[in-house]
Amino acid sequence: MKSNKRIVPKRAIDLYPDVSQWLEVFLKDRFQRAEVDVHSLPHTPISRFLSTYDRGSFLGAWRSWNIKVDIVGFVHHTNKPTDLILVECKNTKLTLAHLSQLLGYSRIARPLYSFLISPVGFSRSLVSLLQEYHRHDVLEYHSEAGKLPRQVIVAQWEMTSRNLNRHTMIGGAGL
Repeated sequence: MKSNKRIVPKRAIDLYPDVSQWLEVFLKDRFQRAEVDVHSLPHTPISRFLSTYDRGSFLGAWRSWNIKVDIVGFVHHTNKPTDLILVECKNTKLTLAHLSQLLGYSRIARPLYSFLISPVGFSRSLVSLLQEYHRHDVLEYHSEAGKLPRQVIVAQWEMTSRNLNRHTMIGGAGL
């Protein structure tokens, strides 16, 4: 008899290797002419990492980014600034507090993509806000004229397939 029990890691850090590998493949598929770099940085502020990182061209006030994000991806383009990707991993149900934290980080750093993921799914309050009340506007962290606004992408992580469950994905218009 098959068990329906969901596999949940004891610590969020246990998700990092698989999520990092997924992010690298995702970015390489999307940006085939660019170089992709993915780093697990849960204990290092992005500003400190970038001060010793000898790759990429970064616009903005990156020296002020005293924020710690679980996984950071970089897409190095030939003739334009490097794109930043943020991923926060949780091993509990995703909450409004988790979303607020990543939303704040995303408003500061303005990444190309910002993912909030968990293998456990979403809290009732997060589901209520995003699905029942259709408040996808709270996911937005950056907008430019003529482009879709950038949004935090909230999704469930599938432990067995080591991938995002696209059926649970909220946000990320145009992804």
